[in-house]
Amino acid sequence: AHSGAGIAILELQHGSNINVAISGTGELSLSGRVQGNGRLSVSGTAYLDAIECPMNIVTAEVAGSGLASVYGLKGVHATVSGVGNICYRGPLLSQAISGLGLIRECIIAEETSTEPQHSSSQSDKIMDRNQRLIVILATTV
Repeated sequence: AHSGAGIAILELQHGSNINVAISGTGELSLSGRVQGNGRLSVSGTAYLDAIECPMNIVTAEVAGSGLASVYGLKGVHATVSGVGNICYRGPLLSQAISGLGLIRECIIAEETSTEPQHSSSQSDKIMDRNQRLIVILATTV
């Protein structure tokens, strides 16, 4: 669980189910692979980026004006209450919206550069996620 303001980045290689919650105004980014299922919860104005952390089945819940991006290989259960958004990859198994929130399939811009990849700083990674977030939000308006 992550609460309050701030940014946390987690690299996961997990063999079973996970339960992740973020609240407040923070940002949590997950990458890697989870072999089991995931329960991901966002409240407040927080942002949970798990699009680069595939899981079998994801149950995503957003309450407030937060944003979650998730990847369920076998499916996604999405619930939004308030004006938040869930962006998902994988089959949508169920959805529930209470309020003005949105649940949409993610459209991820693919990089087409033939330039060699260089390691980047954390601020570059954050900027990259923010640019993808802008693409996601632009497609939901």
